[in-house]
Amino acid sequence: MLPPPPEGLTPDEAIDAVPVDGAPPAPAAPSTAQLVEQAMASSGFPVPTVHTAPDGKTYVRVRTSLWVDGFDVVQTEPVSAGDQTVQARAEPVSVTWNLGEKQLVCKTAGSKDGKNCNYSYQRSSAGQPGGKYQITATVTWHATWTCEGAECDSPGGVLGNQTSTSLPTPLVVGEIQTNTGQ
Repeated sequence: MLPPPPEGLTPDEAIDAVPVDGAPPAPAAPSTAQLVEQAMASSGFPVPTVHTAPDGKTYVRVRTSLWVDGFDVVQTEPVSAGDQTVQARAEPVSVTWNLGEKQLVCKTAGSKDGKNCNYSYQRSSAGQPGGKYQITATVTWHATWTCEGAECDSPGGVLGNQTSTSLPTPLVVGEIQTNTGQ
């Protein structure tokens, strides 16, 4: 059984495909936004590595220095298509520390001497699972992109903030009690 004829066509009209000579047309070049996505996907953000001083164990009311590795500018390799080349760049802005008993934001990577980023615990970690705080550091980057070439939809733009969080790092916080004899 044949399907009914299409409505609105006269007997000398029909629906059909028209053959085209030559090769099929080339696919459209990717948009600038698609190239930005490719650039961002090609380069991940480094996972920060947490460091403390004292290392691995500190005490209540003792200044503990905090710092991370991985607080670096991230720049993608250029991605090109047609007459446009896109590159993304991210600059570190801050480190948000989840310290178990408090959250702290530092504007730098911190350092071993603790001048830029430190914390003094108020409570021992004895009541925590395993007797340790599990601390993490989340680096926030401000990401932008640029496009060069005649086919760019825009010369550049802002991608906003991007983050990467460290693996949990155990930190024992002990408590020292003294008797002054008074």
